[in-house]
Amino acid sequence: MALNFTFSIAKHKWLICLLLLTSTFASAQKDAQFSLFNLNQLFINPAAAGADGLTKIQVTHRTQYVGYQSTNADAGGALSTQLVSFSMPVKNFGIGFYALNDNSGPRNDQDFKLSASYHFPLAGGNFFLGASAGMFRQAIDYGKLRARDPDDDLIKTGTIAEMNPDIGAGVRYVSDAFHVGLSVSHLLQPKYQLGTETGTNPLPATAYLNAGVNIEMGYLLDIQPIVLVKAYTGSVSAEGGATVTYNKRYWAGATYRQQDTYFIIMGGLYLLPDQSLRLSGAYDMVIGGNRQKSPSSFEVMLSYALPSPKFGKKTIIRTPRFRY
Repeated sequence: MALNFTFSIAKHKWLICLLLLTSTFASAQKDAQFSLFNLNQLFINPAAAGADGLTKIQVTHRTQYVGYQSTNADAGGALSTQLVSFSMPVKNFGIGFYALNDNSGPRNDQDFKLSASYHFPLAGGNFFLGASAGMFRQAIDYGKLRARDPDDDLIKTGTIAEMNPDIGAGVRYVSDAFHVGLSVSHLLQPKYQLGTETGTNPLPATAYLNAGVNIEMGYLLDIQPIVLVKAYTGSVSAEGGATVTYNKRYWAGATYRQQDTYFIIMGGLYLLPDQSLRLSGAYDMVIGGNRQKSPSSFEVMLSYALPSPKFGKKTIIRTPRFRY
């Protein structure tokens, strides 16, 4: 066992070094954020559509800064995000869809994307090319904002929303030993005026680098170092850590995110013997940064997987009794 572990570390030391080095970057964020990013990569990379060979439905809910209270009681509390995704392989292709709802006080973002990928064998693994297209909606409820001069006639009222086309692209390489992906979202960089005549709120293009290494520690134990790096408009955010899986059914892990100095613990289990239904959760703790924020956030994900669909004619089974 020790020999196999040493060989695996040496074989993939370049990727492990990448996981460690990325933790030195500064952090920033524009898109919705998920601690369980390694379990639903379709949101960050369209090349992940159908990548695991399973038809999968996933539902995720995240609450940021649990118990946070705003200055005005009617202006909303903790930030919350919901994500529903679907992915299915079709021979050498994959298709996917996700719908996102992201609330942060008076602002609400909604993202709807269709994704498609194509994969082919390469160097003992599979290389995936993917693209996504859909609509991105931004809205602001001006009734939740408090102006210094409430009698100003130029101040907007009610909810104003805009929806624009949005596209993304990505590549991904997957083998039994590791996976690595690179993608860019918001390639059109849509702009939102939201009731203003001259001001705009652009949605910047965001690049994602996601990687992980699979290390077998025997028949029952697997370790996977993971990392996610995000970059946009000169800012970089990085988080990384590792997960441990026991008997292909139970898993636990921890990651570190520099934004507000987060330490994240996570885990989950398969609820059915055939591993079709999985429940996972994450708990974020703020151990630095802005102490005025509530010190915790949580995330929960429920996923259901079906076997890969079969296409084409059924295989003919010939017997000595029935010949045709």
